[in-house]
Amino acid sequence: MTASDINGDPIEAGTVVRYINTGTVGRVVDIRSDEEGIWAFLDSTQLYYKVETLVITDESELKEKTETTRTAAEAEEYMREYGVGPESVDIGQFTGGG
Repeated sequence: MTASDINGDPIEAGTVVRYINTGTVGRVVDIRSDEEGIWAFLDSTQLYYKVETLVITDESELKEKTETTRTAAEAEEYMREYGVGPESVDIGQFTGGG
């Protein structure tokens, strides 16, 4: 099985690609085929895409996932500092249906 992007360039596990419909970028983890065609699994979305909807792109387009761990006290301090919380919401502007 030979997987190729929209330009006919070969795709294999480890290739960085962009989904042309949404601009989603990810690294190919797996390639499979079925009766509908050849599919590439992207690490960024955990979804399969038909290879003819992908284009090989530069690795610099990958975005680093950043996860921040905060304590409850840090989260409360953030909410106080930036005015985020139940007291900062004016529910008088909301109307119900019915």
